[in-house]
Amino acid sequence: AFMLYMKEMRAKVVAECTLKESAAINQILGRKWHSLSREEQAKYYKKARQERQLHMQLYPGWSARDNYGYGTKKKKRKKERTPVESGGNSMKKCRARFGLDQP
Repeated sequence: AFMLYMKEMRAKVVAECTLKESAAINQILGRKWHSLSREEQAKYYKKARQERQLHMQLYPGWSARDNYGYGTKKKKRKKERTPVESGGNSMKKCRARFGLDQP
């Protein structure tokens, strides 16, 4: 229900405020949602039930688990390592030595 309220009211809140961070806008929307009376919230709960029924009709066997791929993980490929020459000039570029003058 809150998601439907947020979808409907976000544009109005953005127009009222000069804030552009979504976290701050979400806080304002949350406060406004909690300040609504139960009757006003009931309107959005009713819409949410209708959306849920519609979704169940359109996608009868759908489950939230369908969004996650079990057992479809990609196998990691082993990188081919090129041997590093053991010459004096080829120092490893680690953070400790990267900015220092190299001999």
